[in-house]
Amino acid sequence: MLSPVVRPATLKDLPWMVAVLDQPYFRAYGLTLEGARRLLERALREGEVYGAGEPLKALAWYCPKGGFGQGYLRLLAVAEGAQGQGLGTALMGFLLPRGLRFVLAEKENTKALAFYGRFGFQVAGELPGFVRPERTEVILWRP
Repeated sequence: MLSPVVRPATLKDLPWMVAVLDQPYFRAYGLTLEGARRLLERALREGEVYGAGEPLKALAWYCPKGGFGQGYLRLLAVAEGAQGQGLGTALMGFLLPRGLRFVLAEKENTKALAFYGRFGFQVAGELPGFVRPERTEVILWRP
């Protein structure tokens, strides 16, 4: 099976990217559709945003000088119904050689923690209440 194509996202992809974030997990963080649109517009201005799938069914917001001045994955999202098709893996395979070293994942999201663990990420600490008061984020680092 061919690996999904990863490419830079553009403003033309914005409707697809908003749709990727329209799922219960992100709504639990208080993200509305309008909030998702504003967040992604900012991501396109400030960082490197990549997508996988045609139309886009997965996206990654990468900050080359993010956590501790090193590569930080600000957001990785795969649309409901497209998970398990290698889209997240393709994005990680694209970003790791570009210096990705840090990512945050919600402590209760065991699937995300296992996913990042497969790429060599290790728990470096926790941030209780960092994003939402009732949630704890786990700092993952790839040595």
